[in-house]
Amino acid sequence: MRTALSALITSCLLLAGTAAQAGQQATRQPDDLDTRIHAYLLAHPEVLTEMQQALAAKQAAERDAQTRATLAANHDALLADAGDTILGNPKGDVTIVEFFDDECPYCKMMAPTLEAVVKTDPGVRVVLKELAVLGPGSEIAARYALAAQQQGKYLVLHAALMADKTPEHQLTEARVKEIAAGVGLDTARLERDGQSADIVVRLQRTRALAQTIGIRGTPGLVIGDTVHSGAMTPDALVKAIAAARAAKAP
Repeated sequence: MRTALSALITSCLLLAGTAAQAGQQATRQPDDLDTRIHAYLLAHPEVLTEMQQALAAKQAAERDAQTRATLAANHDALLADAGDTILGNPKGDVTIVEFFDDECPYCKMMAPTLEAVVKTDPGVRVVLKELAVLGPGSEIAARYALAAQQQGKYLVLHAALMADKTPEHQLTEARVKEIAAGVGLDTARLERDGQSADIVVRLQRTRALAQTIGIRGTPGLVIGDTVHSGAMTPDALVKAIAAARAAKAP
């Protein structure tokens, strides 16, 4: 059975064809076709819903295609930046790229979920990207976290920052140093290394990459060919991983 939308299209084509073949009838009212289409829509208003649904589906498909193209164009920056720290299996078949802010409460909620999934799924690798967007406190925390790589303790400090309960927008440099000292870092060296131009450039590069691929807040996750905004539940994360894995299957 034809849908109302296909019936409308067919009717319009027939009417247009008839009008073209009858061009010699110049006295015909020019708005006759519009009138008949208008009457059809009044008689079949469900067509408008079908048209809206078709348009939404088309726009969603176009957005998905654009996202896939953008992710592909930035593949190495997302998945193969030597400066990024990896959780889980470095050679995993599914990669999750997490853009997070050390002050973000939703990132802190997401941290145990990511830790659990890398423990239960040996095929997952998580790329951690410091996206400092919440102000001076998050900027300091991100710089010190990246500087902790020089002492081989990035993941230790990352875990401590994610577990910290300091309210959003209230994280200070003194508090970051306190957290760092508590997990065994040399804070004088940390402060010195955190001032490096390389770290400043890395943070700027991460912000630019996030904007390019359409991440506007934290946490933002890239899983396969999909960008996810906001913290994900464990079930949603497992489903996204399964979908990414299935998409890669031959």
